[in-house]
Amino acid sequence: MSDPLDLPASIAPPPEMEAMALALEQVTLEALETDAADRAEAGDTETPPLRAFLLLDASQSADIPVLAGAFAEEARCLFDGQALEDLGDVGPWLIELKRHGNAFDWFVEDGWGSNWGIVIQTRLTLARLKVHLKKFIRVEDEAGEVYFFKFYRPQHLNTYLPLFDADQLARFMGPLRAIYAEREGDRATLLRHRLEEDGTLGTAPADLIANGMPLRIRPPDVSEVEALLARAAEGG
Repeated sequence: MSDPLDLPASIAPPPEMEAMALALEQVTLEALETDAADRAEAGDTETPPLRAFLLLDASQSADIPVLAGAFAEEARCLFDGQALEDLGDVGPWLIELKRHGNAFDWFVEDGWGSNWGIVIQTRLTLARLKVHLKKFIRVEDEAGEVYFFKFYRPQHLNTYLPLFDADQLARFMGPLRAIYAEREGDRATLLRHRLEEDGTLGTAPADLIANGMPLRIRPPDVSEVEALLARAAEGG
């Protein structure tokens, strides 16, 4: 018989899942608040705010294009015109993230670990970020063949981004502060990609469970309690 206190994961998710969700929120969204506070303290009214966006591959889930248009957060497909009509259901979708927003919670609960997409931090607006990212949807090989480049899938991004030469990396990452992607087969690890000052790619892993778990304090053992009581009695 199951424990009557056991609750469904949707109501009481496992500690590891809660830790991953908390760590993802800290890494991707707390930086926006820190940036706003820093700009306010410096009296900086010129620098655009730091923003965070999901870039999701709708071919990975039929829910993506449906819910992208239903959330309060602004969302757009990277395709326009006839391409949007023909491929919008399987194309890449941008969704701006807000702290405590429904889009972020949905992505963490349903999409994280399923190769749905990536998180981007940038000072570009959604419209300008869309223009930038559209440049890289189609790529041409040495033979002149044109292909769709699904860089918005974590597995593709993690594989091909380290292969970019300096010029390709500068053009792709230039206006982006960082890109976050899950590691294939290891949903507890988040990879952060960013352009370093020397023009090279910097990739750093983060253990989401370790970063998101609450601080655990070891209770004192019996001998420590007795020693504390003895010292208290002596002091009294």
